[in-house]
Amino acid sequence: MASFDQKLRTLYLMEILLERTDDEHMLNASELCTILDQKYGISTDRRTIYTEMEILDKFGLDIQQKKGKIPRHTG
Repeated sequence: MASFDQKLRTLYLMEILLERTDDEHMLNASELCTILDQKYGISTDRRTIYTEMEILDKFGLDIQQKKGKIPRHTG
């Protein structure tokens, strides 16, 4: 993957979480990988998703994880 795509991956992931998840609708890391690949042509693995989630959490996005699922809470 090109360096530019790697930088965009975090932003795309944030967009996916904001648009597709809430308290009742969650996505797991595999589902997030699939969406990134299908919608943006960026292939990645689950470990990278977890790293990206840490970055978004430190950025201030309210990310709450449940075993097997990664929801984004609006509250």
